[in-house]
Amino acid sequence: MSNHHADQATLSEQFLAGQRYWQTAHGQRQWEAEKQCLHPLLARSGVQHALELGVAPPLLAHDSIRHRIGWAPQRDLAEHSSTLICRPEALPLADEALELVLVHHMLEIVPQPTHLLREAARVTSDSGRLILVGWHPLGIAGPARLKRCHERFYQRSHWLTPKRLRDWLGFVDFKIERIDYCGFVPFNNTPDWLLTEEWGRRYNLPLGRAWVISAKRQMCRMIPLKKRFDPAAVLGRHASALASVAHELPPDPPRDARQDMMPQPGCHDPDNHSGNRQRHRTASPGVMA
Repeated sequence: MSNHHADQATLSEQFLAGQRYWQTAHGQRQWEAEKQCLHPLLARSGVQHALELGVAPPLLAHDSIRHRIGWAPQRDLAEHSSTLICRPEALPLADEALELVLVHHMLEIVPQPTHLLREAARVTSDSGRLILVGWHPLGIAGPARLKRCHERFYQRSHWLTPKRLRDWLGFVDFKIERIDYCGFVPFNNTPDWLLTEEWGRRYNLPLGRAWVISAKRQMCRMIPLKKRFDPAAVLGRHASALASVAHELPPDPPRDARQDMMPQPGCHDPDNHSGNRQRHRTASPGVMA
């Protein structure tokens, strides 16, 4: 069996294991907590086309999104007609085709999570939003992954920290807007778990079972260049005529040269004979009769 078929079989097995987990009481409680955490991000967003990559029941409401696209690894696992049957790291979609892409607990189970993140960023538009949901290894559920539990969905998951996701998103030109945490109930049988979730989300404590990352594309700011003054753009056809007239006029001599050409007082000017004779008459003494 080739690596491709082996990865496809493993992914299909993880898909079925995830579906079984989200049908349990613990999974339904976690799914409800994540849905409540996503509600402020999706409220009044006006999204027309969205893609949800995950193995849980749909988190994107149909009433707020016009066209929702799901995903499944095999045809027999598809729930409706608008489901993509493909590998998650090779989506048959155009670049920047979607306004919202939700990756729900998929980065922990795919063989190459960086390829999936790059593909999800590729199909997200410049004004769109990329939302990632994953298990928090530093939360209250972190020690649970160290022991072998009955949910295979937990056993084969590779949990990622938000710090690593920040670095990965930087390589695909995305920037994290906010990070929310959910799933603050430490025990399964807790009657007031809704109150605990409300207090945990209010203070956004980094102790939840899962993190929810909202990221947007990092746009490059362009500095506009100031145009030079162009007389032809202002004067039109008369600019060429004025330019030709200005070219025919002789240039004015420099200021220093004009000062050198002017006669200085006390200097001998051979051309000024009348001035010399007047000075001689004034200087000669009068003759007495």
